[in-house]
Amino acid sequence: MASRGFAIRAKWLFPLLGASLALTACGGNNDKGAATGSPSAPSASSASESAGSGDPTSLKAKLTFMQWGTQEEVNQTKELLKLFNAKYPDIQVDVVSKDWETYWTAITAQAASQSLPDVFKMDEAYLDKYAKLGAMKDLTDLMARNSFDASEFEPNVMKKLQSGGKQYALPRDANTIVVFYNKKLFADPKTNPQGAPVPTGEMTWDQMTDIAKKMTLDKSGRTAADPGFDASSISQWGLMMDAAGSADSVLESQLWSNGAKLVNDDESFAMNSPEALEVLTRFRDLITQQHVVPTFGQAQSLSKDPFLSLTTGKVAVSFGGSWNTSEYKTAGIDFEAILPPKFKEEKTVVQETGYAIGPTTKEEQAAWTLVNWLSGPEGQIALAEQGQSVPANKKASDAFLAKDEGYDKQVFIDSQKYAIPVPFFDGKEKLLWDIIPQKLANPLSGKGDLQKAIEDIQKAYGK
Repeated sequence: MASRGFAIRAKWLFPLLGASLALTACGGNNDKGAATGSPSAPSASSASESAGSGDPTSLKAKLTFMQWGTQEEVNQTKELLKLFNAKYPDIQVDVVSKDWETYWTAITAQAASQSLPDVFKMDEAYLDKYAKLGAMKDLTDLMARNSFDASEFEPNVMKKLQSGGKQYALPRDANTIVVFYNKKLFADPKTNPQGAPVPTGEMTWDQMTDIAKKMTLDKSGRTAADPGFDASSISQWGLMMDAAGSADSVLESQLWSNGAKLVNDDESFAMNSPEALEVLTRFRDLITQQHVVPTFGQAQSLSKDPFLSLTTGKVAVSFGGSWNTSEYKTAGIDFEAILPPKFKEEKTVVQETGYAIGPTTKEEQAAWTLVNWLSGPEGQIALAEQGQSVPANKKASDAFLAKDEGYDKQVFIDSQKYAIPVPFFDGKEKLLWDIIPQKLANPLSGKGDLQKAIEDIQKAYGK
């Protein structure tokens, strides 16, 4: 699956998690693991591919693997497993798939009854919640015993699947948030009357703002940089960015870019700082003063998902996810991808899913072999060749880039180097998906005081 789609799936069911899971799910997890956060040891391969002694290729076991996703994604998983079985013919893997909401309801119920699958997909947003409730095996010791080579991944990619300094899942993919621009709009004098240059990676926000002004047009063809520009009749937007609604994918990384944070390492609120206010003021001015970014209401009239606004042909530049490229192509948009603009330092967001092992599995050896293969070079190269996700393993980069899709895919690999090291923790999803969108959307559109909004967010967050 390409991504969680945070803005779309901000609210969903967890009513039983705190109660039933806390009582029963921890019973089967006796694997204490090592204390290191990202185990690494020199190794020619990702691991010895065995959780114990003996030849892993001779293992005989039957595993259940559960994931969320469409039938197409199930078929892609089964294709990966065919390759896995070519090497491990006696490890049978049955695939169970559910839609997003049903998946988490099932995981919650199965964790409470200690009947979790042997291996299952885990989203970074909920890893900490489930790890604290004992719903996943701590992989740290398994990784150390098998000389797992963590250097095959960017450190912050591994860290996003940790809780309390321990590794609870191995990376499946590393889908990233970057910036896309519509090449046709820049090339056509009618839609680019001032000849604005195409944006480039790591531009400053001053440079991006200048381009956005020249690419924002009113119905008379005047740009936002021209005298007489009519901000009430905009027909083409220079930049699409929903900082409040995309707090996890846009706002948090840009706070880091300016030397600020959303939350501290101890989970306390950190946005009440001059550097954070500077970021919010800049984003508000892009809407209310420069008129190059639409208000929340205007953005919604273009597209319910701001990352898909580029498909309308009325937006020159937009933040988006690596998974949005197929939708841009379907819409007939000729686009390019670049690293986001920056305040002081380049910072990006990686949205990850990983592979976890059930704490009560009776087939630990086989489960480890499967998870290690899927995250290792062979599995990740096969995933890259399918073209469905950006691989997390560095050794799969060449296979991913070899498939020419008409735009610079290297940006998705490069962006992993700049990923902010901010794992989710229990309660952070409410801050990102509920509190910030509710408290910040209007002030960013000029309806309310930004400093008061920050204080209101902190009060609602409560830490």
